[in-house]
Amino acid sequence: MANKRTLKKEINYVAGELLSECLCNKYLIPGTDALMGKIIGIQDDFLCRVGANGDKDPKKVKVYYRKLRADFDKAIDEIFEDLAALNA
Repeated sequence: MANKRTLKKEINYVAGELLSECLCNKYLIPGTDALMGKIIGIQDDFLCRVGANGDKDPKKVKVYYRKLRADFDKAIDEIFEDLAALNA
């Protein structure tokens, strides 16, 4: 597992890239504003979840961050699907 700082940077990077893609499409495709709000919400949620682990057991911490990573990947996949639906 990467440290918290690296994980937060990755979340910010992915969210920033998705937001920039939405900004490029904002004036061409209607409905992009709602998608941008969803991306920002996902970013905020996962940044809070990175720092919310208060357990000291290393096994539980590892499981927590694996689940967090899996949930983040699932949320990003949903954003890609929504973006693809807007572009279709």
